[in-house]
Amino acid sequence: MSKQRAKKSSNNGRLVIIGVVVAIAVALIVAVLAGGDSSDDDTSSGDVAQNQPVLVDGAMLERLPDDGSDPAVGMAAPALTGASFDGSPLSVTPGDGKPYMLVFLAHWCPHCNAEVPRLIEWKESGAVPADLIVIGVSTGVASDRPNYPPSQWVIDKGWPWPVMADSVNMDAAAAYGLSGYPFFTIVGADGNVKVRVSGEVEVDALNEIVSDALAS
Repeated sequence: MSKQRAKKSSNNGRLVIIGVVVAIAVALIVAVLAGGDSSDDDTSSGDVAQNQPVLVDGAMLERLPDDGSDPAVGMAAPALTGASFDGSPLSVTPGDGKPYMLVFLAHWCPHCNAEVPRLIEWKESGAVPADLIVIGVSTGVASDRPNYPPSQWVIDKGWPWPVMADSVNMDAAAAYGLSGYPFFTIVGADGNVKVRVSGEVEVDALNEIVSDALAS
């Protein structure tokens, strides 16, 4: 009887040890998986998003017509509250006493890719009015089109001004009546639209457009 009891005790001991080993292994697997999930959900300040929510305050502008007079000229421009790719707050507040130039760009647009170097040349020439706030608006984002993601595209192109990431629904572009790319809107210090232009613009023409807009 004592031998049988000893044998049972030995078997029970082995089962306990095996159970402990299995429990430790399971715990290690769970810890590894949990660690993987936390890295996937990382929302640190280093993360970027190609689209950000945009709040529009004010009446939306009509779409810029292909020809003829622009019905938006003289109208109050809507305010935009959004963010850059990294989530830093960025806003356009017409009527705050400062003139704005919004440049709507799409990373895949060949005309935008041709225009950005001209805008950089314009800045480097010293011709940009000191009080003019220039803000790029990245819109029309498409992951299956060239130069994606736009957050890297603007870096690669050397874009020198702040960039607002438009929403998935392109709320900023719709609010300003975008009709093509690139799309320029100049808002005066009084908060009213001075001019809107769609398409590529040479530096000399841009100087004239900006000068006339800010003088009006």
